[in-house]
Amino acid sequence: MLRYLLLFGLLPFFGYSQNSTVFQSWNELGLNYKIDKKQSLGVELTTRFDVAGLQTIFPQVSYKYKINKFLKPSLDYRLIGSKDDFGNFTIQHRLNANLQFAHEIERLELGLRMRYQFSANRSQTDFGSEFNNAFRFKPSLAYNLDNSKITPNAGMELFCTPMDGHIGYHLSRIRWNVGVAIDLKGASELEIAYLYDQRIHNPGALNRAILNLSYGYALGANTNKDKPKQRTPHFL
Repeated sequence: MLRYLLLFGLLPFFGYSQNSTVFQSWNELGLNYKIDKKQSLGVELTTRFDVAGLQTIFPQVSYKYKINKFLKPSLDYRLIGSKDDFGNFTIQHRLNANLQFAHEIERLELGLRMRYQFSANRSQTDFGSEFNNAFRFKPSLAYNLDNSKITPNAGMELFCTPMDGHIGYHLSRIRWNVGVAIDLKGASELEIAYLYDQRIHNPGALNRAILNLSYGYALGANTNKDKPKQRTPHFL
């Protein structure tokens, strides 16, 4: 299973692309508070760097509700600061409406996150589909190794932009990821992942090779039992 997850992470390099690729580092700190068996609140801070330094920073607050073990809707609010071409940070507000499906088959965890993101106060023209209004679909899988604190995982996410210039509704981005979640002591978890952010139908845009580090800590009811699972990092 592990070899297939690694192969999945290399898939973007097997295809032809007219776009150049840049390297970035994405980092997240997250705190999750479980109110009761069905409800939880989350607070996260994300930073994104490239060779020129900090490019994007955003805090996020989330409300999550567990309908059953298969279905979890959630709402997020982000305050995004992103550097423009002149080195100034511009501000944008974002709302995410999410629906997370999950199913386990023995050691295999299957997931699907569907998201609609709505952006307000969009003061830049080059945010791209990542910050536009968009529908996003992210299938994922993880494999629970026997007697191990490490869980390999992989996924891909499709970005469908309803309005983007004269093109209209179209697939604008595919984001691939492969990584490992590491179960730490107490109620915390670390994830290390590689992402490849591939632009579609936009020859002038840059693809991104991304090293992602994410740390999450859980508080509240049944903290040790319900550690923050980073199989599908919430901030992506």
